Amino acid sequence: MADQEEIDRLRAELEGWRRRAEVAEAVAAERLARAESAERALRAAEVAVPTRDAEGFDDVLDAPAPAPLPRPATLRERWRRYTETIN
Repeated sequence: MADQEEIDRLRAELEGWRRRAEVAEAVAAERLARAESAERALRAAEVAVPTRDAEGFDDVLDAPAPAPLPRPATLRERWRRYTETIN
């Protein structure tokens, strides 16, 4: 059977991994916020820059506004979506 010293060492290791997981989640949430901000900025820029058809007319006013993407429910799904945008 394990002695108290080994049990304490395992508890400390568990706490270390738990802290690492919390930091990783915070970093992922921050990256997701940056990615969503970049997506909003890109959509705004695409709407702001007029496009011209073959006759040279602006078609920005006729174009429907882009539908916002639904926010994924899980952090894993949000992370997957973010990594797809940077690859």
